[in-house]
Amino acid sequence: MLRSLPFAALLCGLLLSASAQAVDVDPATYGYPLTNPFEATIATTPPEMRPLLPDDDDINQSDYSLKLRPEREFTLPANFWAVKKLSYRMAKQDHPAPLMFLIAGTGAPYDSSLNEFLKKLFYKAGYHVVQLSSPTSYDFMSAASRYATPGISQYDAEDLYRVMQAVRAQQANVPVTDYYLAGYSLGALDAAFVSHLDETRKTFNFKKVLLLNPPVNLYTSISNLDKLVQTEVKGINNSTTFYELLLNKLTRYFQQKGYVDINAALVYDLQNSKERLTNEQMAMLIGTMFRFASADIVFTS
Repeated sequence: MLRSLPFAALLCGLLLSASAQAVDVDPATYGYPLTNPFEATIATTPPEMRPLLPDDDDINQSDYSLKLRPEREFTLPANFWAVKKLSYRMAKQDHPAPLMFLIAGTGAPYDSSLNEFLKKLFYKAGYHVVQLSSPTSYDFMSAASRYATPGISQYDAEDLYRVMQAVRAQQANVPVTDYYLAGYSLGALDAAFVSHLDETRKTFNFKKVLLLNPPVNLYTSISNLDKLVQTEVKGINNSTTFYELLLNKLTRYFQQKGYVDINAALVYDLQNSKERLTNEQMAMLIGTMFRFASADIVFTS
């Protein structure tokens, strides 16, 4: 199934401000090897430019759960049995350190690939790190959201704030020197609202807040993403679906390579091969993944 491939991770790093057209820019003035915005969205940072990060085995981390809505243990449908409690992941230093809360992007759980990358980055820098699911993820909606209808940033921030307070209480024995907050994509917008809320409630008094690719206008960003699935893609017809087109490209790519190697560099390597995706195909892929996330949100709410 396509969603099991690394393509599914692209949603974690979606630039919600993606436009309907990809325009190449001058590499000399841009200073980054990926000048096509669609490629940058899907492939993320080229492997050779990624920092050296600790392995999972080198990080003191565990998953924890919070029982924030006990009444839902009896009211949620049976197929939501796994998300009646809200899970989060915490990486702890062996000494007093600042703590970084990470908020995932649209529809993403706490252990999304980009949250994992940021965890390793900040852990290496000496932070305790707490990974939180997006308020638009099915686990957060089921176990932590008051109304299970995310999208109003003020209400989402209040739900997140209660989760963060519960995490702090559960991890009271962890020596924390200061609190920091970061989010990516929609999580960056959530972080801004959480920071604003903390200015009055002052539970954490965040020293700094990092917003990675936040949407400037949420409605415009969502509209632009939804329009991407209306792109006309050459090769799609009554006998060939978009998914078949992608799988055929991957099949030919691995045949030419001589072996199957699904890793973080797959999309970047694919874009440097004869089977590279066109702008129209990349636009359709981004729009499709956004609709997958939207479908999960609608189903859960």
